[in-house]
Amino acid sequence: MRKVILNIIRIVISLGLIAYLIYISDVPEILKLMSSLKLLGIILAFATFFLSMIFLALRWHLLNISYGINTPLNHLFKFYLIGLFFNNFLPTSMGGDLARAYYLARESQQKSASIGTVFLERLIGLLATLSLAFISLFWVMQYFHTRRIIYITLFVIIFISIFMMSIMSRRMYRRFNVLLSFITFYNIGDRIIKVLDTLHYYRDKKRILMGTYLYSLVAQFVLILMNFILARALGLDSITFGYLVLVVPITFIIGLLPSINGIGVRDTGYILLLSRLGLQPSQILSLSFSVTIIPIVVSLIGGIYFLIYRHKGIEAPILKEDQIS
Repeated sequence: MRKVILNIIRIVISLGLIAYLIYISDVPEILKLMSSLKLLGIILAFATFFLSMIFLALRWHLLNISYGINTPLNHLFKFYLIGLFFNNFLPTSMGGDLARAYYLARESQQKSASIGTVFLERLIGLLATLSLAFISLFWVMQYFHTRRIIYITLFVIIFISIFMMSIMSRRMYRRFNVLLSFITFYNIGDRIIKVLDTLHYYRDKKRILMGTYLYSLVAQFVLILMNFILARALGLDSITFGYLVLVVPITFIIGLLPSINGIGVRDTGYILLLSRLGLQPSQILSLSFSVTIIPIVVSLIGGIYFLIYRHKGIEAPILKEDQIS
């Protein structure tokens, strides 16, 4: 019941914000701008988004290979597309991570390790985006009336860093194992210990962790390039690549607030930041909507792969932990 209520809250927040943003905008102008998108710009935007997905798959592949999971890169790319499909068509982005872990576990037969690499990859990716956003915030704080967003971002960075150091620490690792061994209900403790084993394995793999972090940064910059291409295709020449380096990571952080995969919340972030360049809400929303539509369209390919895997007898993960633990 609680999960249903939370999903309803996310839906209400996203739809409410979208309705408000459309209300304060010129809808015909938004449609006119989006329909005027140049074909070359659209093709390049899709190409850069695919490129970012390749870097994310490479990030995951690096962790897997280091652990001995030799799943081909093209399979991981397919799993990423399936995860993107789950992210865009389920109320929470966690569905995509569980889907990726599920399909990797089915192929590699290493269930706990699959969950561990997905979790670690997600954690490092979030840390990379947060660190970029934290630096960017110092340039754009003049547009906010409070420093609370900096404090929240810094708190999350510190929390993730401490958590990663804790699971990499031998002493904390042993303590976690002792505590978790007392949780015998449905063998949950043993399952979590196995996942922690995977995370702890990377304790001495500093080059692998740094490589994963750098892949995350490159993927982030490619997504910024996609935003820049779409801005140019829409004729929004006042939006520079450098300014988008500030905007995109921050709107990502804002998009982590309760919503349907950041929809509505992230668009509000675009309005807050890009309106400082003298742009009208309709112009900004034409960009943010275009940026949202491209991943949704690409995720439909993941939906096709999802159906193919189901046809092969590999059922969907329906978000049940006992299927991947």
